[in-house]
Amino acid sequence: MDWLLSPANYMVELVPAKQNCANGQALEIMTPKTRADIHVNLPALQKLDSMLIDTLNSMVNTEFWYSEVGSRAEGRTKSAKESKRWWLPLPQVPTNGLSDSGRKKLLNQSKVVYQVFKAAKSINETILLEIPVPTIIKEALPKSGKANLGEELYKVLTSESNTAEEMLNSLNLQSEHCALETINKLEAAVFAWKDRMTAQGGGKSPVRTSWSFVKDPMSEFEKMESLLDRTESLLQKLKSRYPNLPQTFLDCTKIQFGKDVGHAILEAYSRVLGNLAFSILSRIADIMQEDSLTNPSSPAATCCFPGINSSGYVETPVHALHLRHSLIDQMSGVDVNYRKSDASHVSDQELSCSEGRTSSVIATPSRGRVWCAGGDACRSLPPTDSP
Repeated sequence: MDWLLSPANYMVELVPAKQNCANGQALEIMTPKTRADIHVNLPALQKLDSMLIDTLNSMVNTEFWYSEVGSRAEGRTKSAKESKRWWLPLPQVPTNGLSDSGRKKLLNQSKVVYQVFKAAKSINETILLEIPVPTIIKEALPKSGKANLGEELYKVLTSESNTAEEMLNSLNLQSEHCALETINKLEAAVFAWKDRMTAQGGGKSPVRTSWSFVKDPMSEFEKMESLLDRTESLLQKLKSRYPNLPQTFLDCTKIQFGKDVGHAILEAYSRVLGNLAFSILSRIADIMQEDSLTNPSSPAATCCFPGINSSGYVETPVHALHLRHSLIDQMSGVDVNYRKSDASHVSDQELSCSEGRTSSVIATPSRGRVWCAGGDACRSLPPTDSP
């Protein structure tokens, strides 16, 4: 990790400072200082990283263990091959379930991991907001917010619903795939509206006319601001309900076409930490579910965190592959247009490298490699090429 993060040590900015000479004269000089975003976020991420490692290292002499084959108690669940996550080792607990102290310790550890998850996601969102949208994407997106939203979503935003919760319920989203598509449309609309508002604020708006039958530009501006506020509220509500969705289309293009190494380091580090924390929470939820199945009379020990149900599943993991493919298709089209505008001929080798980069950006760690709760408790890790 020190080697991977070492470029950040040389990312500095010059700031004015005063230096006193031997003759008492004060001179103003420029001194190097660590870049502000790296100075704030990198130590925080390293602290979160150490918290996750300490939590995993504290899981020694545990009351649970993992078995590579077999199923939970006889006749209570599907066989390993029929399970949606058949490639994962199954958690096992004593016949009487976890003890009160063991259960309490596991819940306390899950609370720490959940705080790490929230902090890492917050840093990641902040960094992505600082990364500019690539020019090729700006030119490809429709300039109208309504065109980006579509008729159905636009009607929801312009309806008389008072809260973001009411708007979200009216969408009637059936899966994570629908949620991600909705977020992509909302983000595109927000970008179009903000870009238009910036252009109008900078004096680039069309020339006003004094004719009475022409709409008042200020009323249009206020309407745009109102829609922007409602859209951002709905976006926030969607992301809180689906906390571990793959990267959105705009975020993926920012990562792919970004040229700032500092942003790339902070974004990747925070994304990996967030996904790892979410995986640990899912493993803890599996153990809690096994405990409740083994001993139904034990106190209800649920691990209720947003996006994770009692069995540790994300809302609809079966759609994860469809999410990746839909984003890959969109980004492949953008990548092809980008290369066509940059050069007239592209070799097959370059296209294959482009596809490799796209898939690596979208395949988040939480969807691929899965971790078990506790290094000593997990007898073996699943293969890295698991679904």
